[in-house]
Amino acid sequence: MSDLPVYDAVLLPGADVNARSVRMSEWCTELAPTEFVLRADGLYPHISLYMANFASAQLGAVLEELGQVSERTSEIPLEADRFAGNDQGMFELFYRKTEAITRLQEEIIAGLDPLRVGLRERDPVGRVLADHRLVAPPVARANLDRHGYDEIGELFRPHITVTRFQRRDQRVPPDLLPPAESFDEVYRTLALCVMGEHGTCTEVVETFELASPVRDRQP
Repeated sequence: MSDLPVYDAVLLPGADVNARSVRMSEWCTELAPTEFVLRADGLYPHISLYMANFASAQLGAVLEELGQVSERTSEIPLEADRFAGNDQGMFELFYRKTEAITRLQEEIIAGLDPLRVGLRERDPVGRVLADHRLVAPPVARANLDRHGYDEIGELFRPHITVTRFQRRDQRVPPDLLPPAESFDEVYRTLALCVMGEHGTCTEVVETFELASPVRDRQP
């Protein structure tokens, strides 16, 4: 068991999608009891890219690496695809995976994986990872063994977790949901966050602005 804090390298949405995500999370609590409610000033809406334990002595190197990645990464437009729940009670907004966000995740893992300390104790749904890896599907187990994080490559599905229902089989009526495309976003902010329970981000350690794309200049 590790007593190191768990960190999450994430993309943070802009003000509009941030507010929409918070309102959606609040609305879910009216539908059924939930484990958490997103907030603008804590439990931040986010897209997770890489979760890992880092020692305090390594944080400077972690932040330096993220800063370097942000300098060479252009802002990332993402199209929201659908809302969906799973058998662990998580209610999520999924984005279409693009080459740009896949490449960003790959660069972050390449830079941060050598700095991580061991395996996180639990995953966002509460499973003990040392035990779960023994029964996980082959691709997930390989990712855990190699990088300490399973949602990589074919298992990477960019999403915002809106909330987690206390009743794990709770479903949200599709006709009550807003259009997924209202959450389309150009993601411009990379961040390192401290993780809480249920995959939440409880503290933003530092943010990094992604580079603006080079525009054609008129002579």
